[in-house]
Amino acid sequence: MISRLGVGMDNIDLVFAKSMNIKIYKSKTTPALSVVELTLGLILDLLRKINCQNNQLKTGVWNKQMGELLSGKTLGIVGLGTIGKQLVELLRGFNLKIIAHDLYQDKKFANEFNIDYVDFSELLHKADVISIHLNLTKDTNQLFNYQTFKRMKKNAILINASRGEIINEADLIKALDENLIQGAGIDVFENEPYDGPLVNYDNVILTPHIGAYAKEIRMQMELEAAENLIDGFTHE
Repeated sequence: MISRLGVGMDNIDLVFAKSMNIKIYKSKTTPALSVVELTLGLILDLLRKINCQNNQLKTGVWNKQMGELLSGKTLGIVGLGTIGKQLVELLRGFNLKIIAHDLYQDKKFANEFNIDYVDFSELLHKADVISIHLNLTKDTNQLFNYQTFKRMKKNAILINASRGEIINEADLIKALDENLIQGAGIDVFENEPYDGPLVNYDNVILTPHIGAYAKEIRMQMELEAAENLIDGFTHE
């Protein structure tokens, strides 16, 4: 059997597992709250240049850089599933205009939180902040590429705490070099551990795939993973 610590199954060969009668378990607790709190942290860091100015101050440079408010911005959520919805709930009080793109539209949730569903092109054109919360599929792989970045606002920031393959890294670097977007916050990468050229950009905040690394969430997920193994052996 395989006991997955987490809810994503894209790193398990499900077809092979089924052919070998390997039982698959996954955690019931989702890391949604942990992921969206990190997402909020990345957004605020980029808008207020917190990390950049912290690093400068610690090297003896006192240089006040003008930041921007999150309040009043248009947030575009690509993938309004469990995590995307939790982000919406967390951001109540920031006076945001929220637009979303998703193949499945939850009209009840959208009405409750005053969210407009739009097509992907419109979201790229209107959003000041774009946050990706998608599963990795053949349709989402490399979804954000050079052509995508050219359609975004030049002052837009992009957040990815879902799957690294959804962004074409080379195209992101090209977009940053050409000032097509303002910056990016990235927690996931196609190749991990990451040591690529994005580390050289002050307007890019990188974290080492820590979306689920909040101790309260992690402890519960690890407990469930162990309980799933016990359950699997008990009911062979």
